[in-house]
Amino acid sequence: MGLFGRKFKASKVAKLANLAISRISILKNQHQVRCSLARSDVSQLLHLGRHEDALHRVELVIKEQNTVDALAMMEKYCHLLIEKRVLIKTKGECPDELAEAISSLIFAASRWGEFPELHELREIFTLRYGNEFAAQSVELRNNCSVQPKMIPQLSKRHTGSGKRRDVLNDIAADCGITLCVEDETSQISQSTPEVNSENECAEGEEVSEQDTNVAPVIKLEGSRIV
Repeated sequence: MGLFGRKFKASKVAKLANLAISRISILKNQHQVRCSLARSDVSQLLHLGRHEDALHRVELVIKEQNTVDALAMMEKYCHLLIEKRVLIKTKGECPDELAEAISSLIFAASRWGEFPELHELREIFTLRYGNEFAAQSVELRNNCSVQPKMIPQLSKRHTGSGKRRDVLNDIAADCGITLCVEDETSQISQSTPEVNSENECAEGEEVSEQDTNVAPVIKLEGSRIV
């Protein structure tokens, strides 16, 4: 007869969704703080000239920001479950209006450790819509309704060097540091308005002591800073 016997109690889903929203609020604050601290670490490392360490530390910045973004999406989906709980009660199959929300929450539960409410929601939806429906979301099979943006946000894979360089550029800009990035096919140079052609980033070229308003320049080759 399933978790709820013969009658499916949508109120149980709404209750769990509300509890999940409360937990998400706490988790978002925690990970936002960690993200801010990691960005501050990167900034300090750049100022200390520890550029390679800064590039490695950027990985944590990206990871924490991804977690915050994923939690924000989960919060939105939980609110939608509460708003559309009648559809969950009256329709035997997953409603189209909730396919993305339910599939994404099932996927998130499979990637998240300590989150009792989310795991219980996954169990409820598995019993409601079947093991095949849940497996499609967990395993990211073709035509699954999991929000594509959530997949990399909850991935445990290391971030690509291009993404890390982009984030490092953003943090460096906030610090007043200009990065000159090179790879095999292109060169990206970021400079402040005060920098003229005589102070452009080039190998072996140094900034004159008289140019006190010019931001320090760091050169990146591939995924390393030199």
